Amino acid sequence: MSLEEEIKKVLLNNPSILVDVLTAKPEIVYQVLARITPWQNLATKQDIERLDRTINEIKNTMATKQDIERLDKEIEETKKIMATKQELEEIKNVMATKEDLKGMATKEDLKTMATKEDLKRLETIITGLGARWGIMNEDSFRQGIGELLSNSGWKVSREVLYDRSGYVYDEPSDVEYDIVIKDGSVILVEITSSLKRGDLPTIKRKKEFYEKVKNIKVNLVYVVTPFIHDRYPERVKAMAKDMGIEIIYPSS
Repeated sequence: MSLEEEIKKVLLNNPSILVDVLTAKPEIVYQVLARITPWQNLATKQDIERLDRTINEIKNTMATKQDIERLDKEIEETKKIMATKQELEEIKNVMATKEDLKGMATKEDLKTMATKEDLKRLETIITGLGARWGIMNEDSFRQGIGELLSNSGWKVSREVLYDRSGYVYDEPSDVEYDIVIKDGSVILVEITSSLKRGDLPTIKRKKEFYEKVKNIKVNLVYVVTPFIHDRYPERVKAMAKDMGIEIIYPSS
């Protein structure tokens, strides 16, 4: 038996020797592959480096889990601030039309209107102005209410009380009031461009603070607004009523 055959026999009977050799000299495997495979089909060192760079570039451009979570949050935030179809309809309902402008009360109309001195007339006056909110800012609206009520014989006053303890707004601050007085009845009128259900406790505290400081009872609280910022406006109105607050909401 030749030496070559002896070596082959030893390797076949002891394959672990072959494993040790290949581990120590891995280039042998590449040389064997080069013999049985066309050299042009084998990956070169440059090919491997280029593939590695390509993979890294793909990793850099792919969105991570954090990127996707951040995008989801941004989408949710955008959904929150976008107006729903129902909200757009509500805004449309309170905007003044050309016909509304034509129907605005004249000075002579006001004199005729201001004949009944009761709370129903007060509500009617406020509602009438509220329906035309779309062409007025908050100050103009307040001024218009003051003029109408004064012509009706109601005493209208603008008051500012300093809340040192922070009872109303949870911190020391000025608290502004629009107060209507008629035949001893004291009515607090809160005028706001929009109302959320979270505003109701604050309005209630304003009433309580006024009563405490002035040592008088507020008989009625009216909130005049063109827009209730809530999916269920009627629920907000019901909640307000339970707190002794009447909401004047022209679109309802």
